[in-house]
Amino acid sequence: MLLIDFMVISFIIGFLRRGNLKGLTEIPMRRLELIFLSFIIRYAPLFLKGPFKEFASNYIMAISIISYTLLLSGLFSNWHIKPLRAAAIGVLMNFLVIVANGGKMPVSLWAVDAAGLQEFKSDLFNPDYLYHTALTSSTRLALLGDIIPLPRPYPRPRVFSIGDLLMAAGIFFLVQDAMLKKKPSSGKIIGR
Repeated sequence: MLLIDFMVISFIIGFLRRGNLKGLTEIPMRRLELIFLSFIIRYAPLFLKGPFKEFASNYIMAISIISYTLLLSGLFSNWHIKPLRAAAIGVLMNFLVIVANGGKMPVSLWAVDAAGLQEFKSDLFNPDYLYHTALTSSTRLALLGDIIPLPRPYPRPRVFSIGDLLMAAGIFFLVQDAMLKKKPSSGKIIGR
């Protein structure tokens, strides 16, 4: 997941810039429980087996709508934190393309090849594959799908969306601001 990579990179850069983790505890976040619950609902089906996995596959649209609605509610509750605005817009972009395509993120086959992930292609045509599907001529909002390849020498090649890029940038700047800046008198972390 690109977001995790960017978080790790942002921590490393924050430390190299002589930042510290204390600022992360002072980010004035609201409604964190919605964000955590959204991740549980979104990713718990990956660990299901047998009839439970089949149930998740049959109701992937509902799972996607519920998890993304919770995540967006949590992020928009934090609109006062400027870097999270980019993350919220990125999540909204992903939500739109996922809902427009039956609850799954469409993935460009060209981008999969360009990233060197050919072994992943067959999964994109499997209807039981939970969160992704192949981008085809019938895909809606294709520009918002996973269309950007990130090949080697990047250590973890992947394909991601414009929404993913906005989310990652928002989290990166949030961590940088929190690790390196002092709180202004208003108590808000200043974004870029």
